[in-house]
This record gives sequence, C-alpha cells and structure tokens, in this order.
Amino acid sequence: MKRHHTAAVAALACTALVLTGCGQGDDTGSSGLEACLTDPAGCNSGSRADGGEITWALDGSWGTWNQNTSEGNNAYVSMALVGLWPYTGQFDPEGEFIVNEGIFASAPELVKEDPVTVEYTLKNGANWGDGTDIGVDDFIYHWYATSGDSSLCDGCDAANITRGSQVESITGDGSAITVTYKESYHSAEWAYEEVLSEPAHVAEAQGFDWANNPKDMAAAEQYFAETVPTWSTGPFEIQDAKAGEYVIYVPNEDWAGDTEVTLDKVTFRVIDGLQNIVTALRNGEIDGASPFSVTAETITQLQGAEGLEYAVAGGPSWEHIDLNTKSEFLSDPVLRQAVFTAIDVENVIDRTYAYVQSDIERKGNHLFRNGSEYYQDHLSATGQGTGDVELALSMLQEEGYELKDGVLRDPDGEVVELDFRYSESKENRRVTGELVQANLADIGIEVELRSIPDADLGTVLGEGEFDMIDFGWSSDPVFVASASQYWETGSGSNFGGLSDPELDALIAEVNGTLDLDEAAVRANAAVQQVVQDAYSLPIVDTPVAVMVSDRLVNVRDNWASQQRSAYNIAEWGVAAE
Repeated sequence: MKRHHTAAVAALACTALVLTGCGQGDDTGSSGLEACLTDPAGCNSGSRADGGEITWALDGSWGTWNQNTSEGNNAYVSMALVGLWPYTGQFDPEGEFIVNEGIFASAPELVKEDPVTVEYTLKNGANWGDGTDIGVDDFIYHWYATSGDSSLCDGCDAANITRGSQVESITGDGSAITVTYKESYHSAEWAYEEVLSEPAHVAEAQGFDWANNPKDMAAAEQYFAETVPTWSTGPFEIQDAKAGEYVIYVPNEDWAGDTEVTLDKVTFRVIDGLQNIVTALRNGEIDGASPFSVTAETITQLQGAEGLEYAVAGGPSWEHIDLNTKSEFLSDPVLRQAVFTAIDVENVIDRTYAYVQSDIERKGNHLFRNGSEYYQDHLSATGQGTGDVELALSMLQEEGYELKDGVLRDPDGEVVELDFRYSESKENRRVTGELVQANLADIGIEVELRSIPDADLGTVLGEGEFDMIDFGWSSDPVFVASASQYWETGSGSNFGGLSDPELDALIAEVNGTLDLDEAAVRANAAVQQVVQDAYSLPIVDTPVAVMVSDRLVNVRDNWASQQRSAYNIAEWGVAAE
C-alpha cells in the first residue's frame, strides 16, 4: 500500500501547490485559503459549531443517479452523490489516499499476487443507511454491473469495465470480503479500485433477480439511474432532490464513520452561469462553490468582496477535443491528423485560460500532468495542436484531398463538413469552438458550432452525436484504468468509437503489471499510439476556482478529486464563535 501510495503522490503532487491567485474580501488572517499554498490538506481548518446549514452551488446539472453508467460518469453526478456514494476512498489535496472511514476498517490488502487477490475488511456497522449491513452481495452486484459481460448484465451501459471484466470471483465471510481476479489482471493500482456502488438488497426489494437474470441486472441498473437514492453509506442522506436541479442532504444517523457531522443540512443547487454564482455568493444566497471552470471576470468580481475567500489553481479536469471516428469524414485517420494539426492550441489557451492562470501550460500528455515524473510530451513532434496549416494541407493532398476555391473535398469529391459540440454554459468551450472553426476554415473545412444543454452532455457523448466535441475528463492521481476507459475498443467511455488493435494491446500491457513505474512506461506507449490515431487533442489542465464564505471551516479545494471541495464533506462546518 505504501509503495503504491508513494508513487501516486510523486506522479502528481507537484501540481497541488500551483496556485496562481488567492484572495480575501476582508482580513481574516492566514488560516483560510491563503494557507493552502503551504498546507493544502489542512488549510481553512477550524473548530465547528454544532448545527448550521450550507448551500453550495453547482455550475452544471445531471440527468441520472447512477455513476456506473456512461451517462452517469461525470463530475456533476459525482458531486450530487458525494454525501452518500460508497467510494473506496478519496485522494486528499496532498495526493494521499484516504480509505472510506464509513465502510472499511482498514486499507485493502494484497494477499496474493498470482492471481491477484485482494481482501477488504468491512467496518463494524457499515450499512446502507437503512440498517442493512453492507455485504458480499453488494460487492458482487457492482462486479456484475461493471463487468461488460452480457451473461452477467445483459444491457448494462457500463462507463468502465476495466476492473469488472477482470474479476474471477468474490467471496465473503462476515466482514472479510475477498476479490480474486483473473490471471490477466495485474493492475498496479489494485488498492484504488471501486468495489461498491448500489445496494443489492434494494434491487431485490424492487423485484429484480439480478444475481440470476442478466436482463434483471440491467433493469436494476436502470432503476437506480432513474430513482433518487433512498439509501446512503456516507455521512449524509437525501431528504429531497430533483435530478439536474438540487439535492438536499441531512445527516445519516446510520453512518459508521468516526468523523462527527455537525451540519444540519447541506443543499447542492444548480446555478447557471459563473456570474450568477458569484452574485449569489456575494449576496449571501449561497455559501460557496467550486465550479469546473473560471474566467477572469469571475476573479474580478471576487476581489475585494467582503466575507468570502477564493483561490485559483489547476484543477482535476483536463480539457480536450475528441473526434468521432464513426462520422462520415473523420473515419479517415489522415483527416483527423490534419484537423488536429490545423488547430492552434496555444491560441486557444491565450484566448481562454491564460486570462485566469498566467503561467498555464499546454498539456502534452493525456495521462500525466505537466511536471509529473512520468510526463512525456508526445504531441509537439507531430505538429498536432500547432496550427500549421501548410503541414495539414500537405498531409491531405498526399492522400488525394483537394482544396479548391476555399473548399476541401475528399478523394471521392465530397465536400468535407464537420460540427463542433460544446456545453452551452461553458464560455471557454464556445470560444474554443469559434477558434477551431477559424482554424479549419484555413484548410477548407466548414464547421458548424452546436451547443449542448449541460444535462444532455452525457447523452450526446454516449450516443456519439458529434463530429468534434470539447469536454473535460475528471481525474485523480491514478492512470492505469484511465487508458482503458478512454480508448479501449468497446469501452462505454470511448465515445468517439476508436478501435485500434495495436492500442488495445498496449492498454492490456498497462494493466498487466503490479509495478507502478513499469505501468507508467507502458502508459506512455499507449499515449503515443493515441496521438498517432489523432483521436483526442489535450488542451490544458483546466484552471478552477474555489470561493467560500468566511463563516465556513474545513472547506478547501482538492485538485485530486472529482468531488473537489466536497471530498471531505463530513468535516464541513460553520465556524465556532
């Protein structure tokens, strides 16, 4: 465990302190967010009063309650469910993995290497918020839901089957749960695997024979996707909620965690637009937010505001443009390479993110952040992202494309036309689309900009309703499973339908070693192949901001978690007088 933890921190902790902005409306000393520069996991700490209510703004909505699915595999669903979901653990702002105190008595233990066998010890009293103990059936349920095996779940749309497809068996004896993997599984990140999601007993109570009927298993997953959770393994449970709009949490009296929950209520509420979020914060309508994007105007509005603090840093999401290999024209890898070569990424950064974070750098690797000991720049040498129009045109002309009267035609004489999709509430993505539109006009491609309502992003991605799309992947200090999730043939998150046998073989190698350093070498080989396939063009590790009322304590940002500031929600509180 220590070996894996140390390597994970070394890979990414260098970015934890890259704060480019930090301010306060009034002088509350150095114990608030300013202290995050030197104490990222302990800043803004303080004694909590007994009681209090918090309203926290979300800058995007969601349309499902099931994180197992490709539609539910996004940061907004993760935020909405942070108070109750049975995560194995969380990485804190220093990159340290903290095991879920409400479920596990200790960290997972590797009891055998061949085949990989991991033992989990459940905490006494760990339950689903209704008095039903968490048990082996719940581990098996999650396995089936994420297996990618139609004989276990016929119709499941799993976001990631990297781990589930490799499980051989799961057995349990009381609090001890043993997961045995297939001979092919040798993930260096075995300790961080997600092993639970929804309660098996609730599925059974709804009449789903999930353990014996694969179609019932899929139906159970659909039920959980459509139904507001009445269960909880976390410090809070849902009192009221409406998908895409709000979640109201109250303390879960059955929570088995040791941290004392002091708040009476936490409300997550969707507010459209950064300006509206800042206005609501300054007016005292909300207590904070950690949106997944930030603008210079946002920072200007926060500066000098009394009673609140803010900080800006590179966040957990990385922005990128993906291409749909199933679309009429982009099935041709040469066209994809030319499109990426014509796009000027540095200009995109200058026109969007540089206004917020002055020292921001172009991202050169899909799996490792700039500055990581494992980082290698695989993009610069290819010309992708340079805006080199002449190089892009030469690629195309060699393959029979023709540019005439400012219009590009493919070898069959068809006019090349593409669309560019982006979330309608994300101004930076709209600007990116306009710049891409101008870049591709230089090689004769007309691009139609088409916005996406935030709640529909998962659907558009899952159904492949795009030629080009700008969105962000949320990540944490792990990378082994990411390559498979993003790019493996058949992955529910491989939205653009890339299918490259050579890449699949490289991905299998990433997942085939227990040594993290060796896994990183193999991961870089996979990244190099993805670049050759011209499937995904990284832009930046997206700058983000946290903004917090100074009446709150133990609330800070966390680059290493999809849940951002809510990663330690059990510790949130109102400052004691």
